[in-house]
Amino acid sequence: MPIIFLIVFLLLGAASPARLLAQTSVDEATQTPEQLPSPPEELPSSTEQLPSLTIPRTNFASKFLKEQQELWESPAKIKAKDLKWLLPLGVGAAALLATDMKVSDAARDAEGLRAPSRFLSNWGGGASLGFAGGMFALGKLSHNKKVADTGLVAGDAVLHSQLVVHGLKMVFNRERPDKVGGHGGFWDGGRSFPSGHAATSFALATVLADRYKNKKLVVFGAYGLATAVSLSRIGGLNHHPSDVLIGAAIGHLIGRFVLNRHPAEE
Repeated sequence: MPIIFLIVFLLLGAASPARLLAQTSVDEATQTPEQLPSPPEELPSSTEQLPSLTIPRTNFASKFLKEQQELWESPAKIKAKDLKWLLPLGVGAAALLATDMKVSDAARDAEGLRAPSRFLSNWGGGASLGFAGGMFALGKLSHNKKVADTGLVAGDAVLHSQLVVHGLKMVFNRERPDKVGGHGGFWDGGRSFPSGHAATSFALATVLADRYKNKKLVVFGAYGLATAVSLSRIGGLNHHPSDVLIGAAIGHLIGRFVLNRHPAEE
């Protein structure tokens, strides 16, 4: 049992960009009147050609990789005050780990859950990225800057979630609940822990709910669908309950992390 607690703590640490997002702020450069440049003595005449102005652009790929690096380095930056949310989440995950097989066995016996679970599962995973991409394209075509920017930020969050989750799946190698003769063991061959569908759907929902916080239908709809997708992974025998909880937590935290890195324009 102690090793399970260690696994959960390390995993939650890997998903702890919430601490980073809560503390990250944009540095603002300030200048005193003495530091301000003096006006030029002479303005160039209208016949003189002004030098071309090159505006540097942040490379998306390099910025994305930098954010991904920060996500993986976040466990080393956990502080005591982070325990106020890490401990409850860790306790909840530990409780689910202790009952995973019982719940999965019950889901296996409830064959009626299989069809609706598979239907709902289609709204997670790659569909989250497709939705974000479609939103970005729609915003561009309709010249709606908020829609396009929301789609871009949502896609960023979903991609980060996918990379983090796939990395953790390879590390923990947990058996899926539908494995014949399996016991949900870690490092026994599998990609069950954590749930990628839960992570991506909650990453998308977190961005949508934040950017459209004044539209309650969007907020409840986004989180409601993410919850339904996550639970469907249990009914479909794709994941154990603890896989879903940790996946959802990772997606939400990464969503908040990305939102803090890409603040909405007023």
